[in-house]
Amino acid sequence: MPATASELVATIRGWIQCVNEKRLGDLPKYLHSTYNQNGTEYTPESWATHVKEHVALLMGEDITINEDNILVDENSQCASFSIWVKFKPEMPLLGYLPKGHDIYLVERGIAWFTDGKLSKTLLAVNSDEIRKQLAEPDADFAPNLISEEPVPKMETPLSREKLAEILTAYVDSFNARRTKTDYVKYVHRPEEILNNKTLARRIMDDTVTAIPDLQVQIHTLIADEESQRVAVWLKFTGTPVKEYAGLVVDGRPVQFTEHATYQIVDGKIQRIWGFMDWDEARQQQRPAEQKPLPVL
Repeated sequence: MPATASELVATIRGWIQCVNEKRLGDLPKYLHSTYNQNGTEYTPESWATHVKEHVALLMGEDITINEDNILVDENSQCASFSIWVKFKPEMPLLGYLPKGHDIYLVERGIAWFTDGKLSKTLLAVNSDEIRKQLAEPDADFAPNLISEEPVPKMETPLSREKLAEILTAYVDSFNARRTKTDYVKYVHRPEEILNNKTLARRIMDDTVTAIPDLQVQIHTLIADEESQRVAVWLKFTGTPVKEYAGLVVDGRPVQFTEHATYQIVDGKIQRIWGFMDWDEARQQQRPAEQKPLPVL
């Protein structure tokens, strides 16, 4: 029997609590007998060992996970979640020596469940934000969180189907390069809308300038009627023609992902929280130089 939305949320919160309370030995009870994380297969026990011997060791003992946002699709038995993690690395991280101060990591992902337990996750972290904190230890940094933005009041909330339709049309418009004419159809205040703290249009334009043939595919979409928010896991493919985000021009295409959450108001996008996993693309060009950051 499928788990309820509240039961799925409880599973996510359960493993968060286990990490926060340093009860890593209890992690297996939240996992199905087979668990796939970013393409790697684990048993519940081997995943708990991986967290203990690799993730926790690299990030240090002082790890605190904070829930940011969870959206659930009960029919598909999957959920989108955003968490932020405070930790103090005790080993070299992303090419930097430990600085002895707290680092903030934002992790977002999609989780699938079998019998109410985690059976598959796709996870991404914003490694570039971590590098900035490690390179500039005195700089102030605060994660830009979905939970800090109140849900706007709306007269007529849209159905899940309509929310999904809007996001799909928005992506189709990007792939067809109709954003010059269609952007205003899908976005409130086109020249002001933010993706985190950066103008969304600027991110789009800069990325397409560097990767003109960029195409995006919706891998997974979760729409929530109550908050009128849509979370998507996106897959990008394209060939860089200009150095950008650490990518070089070598004539070969790269693939990378983005996790984004959209706030929809009156049928249009009002706010975006998302980041592209540039490390995923960089690793394809220079695999010997790029070591991915462990994810929880």
